[in-house]
Amino acid sequence: MDITIRNETADQLDAALTSTLAREAFQKDGPELSADRFSWSYRQGYDRLTIMSAFAEGLKVGQLVCLFKTFVVDGREHLAAEFIDLFVSPEFRGFKVASSLYKEMQKTVVEAGADILFAYANEGASVLNRRFFGMEEVTQLPARIGFCLPYPASSSRTGLAVLQNINDIASACAACSGPANIGGVHLTREELLKRISSPVHQYLCATDGEIAILASPRIIRSVPLLLICATFSRRRGAAKKQATAEIIETLCRAAGRRAFLYLGWNDAVGFSNGLRVSERLLKGKFLIQSNCLNSRRDGIGRFEILDVDYG
Repeated sequence: MDITIRNETADQLDAALTSTLAREAFQKDGPELSADRFSWSYRQGYDRLTIMSAFAEGLKVGQLVCLFKTFVVDGREHLAAEFIDLFVSPEFRGFKVASSLYKEMQKTVVEAGADILFAYANEGASVLNRRFFGMEEVTQLPARIGFCLPYPASSSRTGLAVLQNINDIASACAACSGPANIGGVHLTREELLKRISSPVHQYLCATDGEIAILASPRIIRSVPLLLICATFSRRRGAAKKQATAEIIETLCRAAGRRAFLYLGWNDAVGFSNGLRVSERLLKGKFLIQSNCLNSRRDGIGRFEILDVDYG
């Protein structure tokens, strides 16, 4: 059967059909595979993306999506490509459809001039990521987990603001952002606002005016916790552990969570709260496949879970 590959625009995309195809391909359900999530991601969540879809006799049987982002390494701006949402209908699984999607996406990425490439690693796509994009590096995002008391500690500061309106959150995080050349994915206030407007996940932020922490209540492996998605600091030097601890405790109480999980790094904050989770316990979760995160780590001062579509 002939397979046709074409670039779908966000307006052309049938979100309900894409959701059905994704659920069949992954053999699971959930808000991350809902029509609302696909519609939001492709039409509102990101400024620039490419949807490469595979069709057999006019029916959609697979897709691969690329998000284009501004990425700073060693103080210089690059165009980055993040690859997400690769799935193929079960009856068309095999190398042919997936490799055809990658071949066409490769042309788009080369034409765009993207030279920083990364993806949330998964077994199905890892071989294709290496073959077509040279993504030989696998980075385990550093993970820290901790627990918070359900009531304020006696040493807690007053004056911490908890924000749940996404416009207020975006403004607070932008106000606390450090120098743009710190490295990693660069987000403007407007890009951050789009990123946290998700219909699937709720976000909240706590800030003391110098440090802002963005978080989202999640259930990961059946455990309800607060996912620390991103940190921002305009202080000189790393933030003090006590300062971030008080902000995290405030966020946990506001979200009704006893535990928090932080993934990634921000050299400007130096997040050291909670306990480091060993790679053995993570069991291959929260891996990033790329062409740069290990070899150019010294020039990438911030890379957190918000910087990948998972966050």
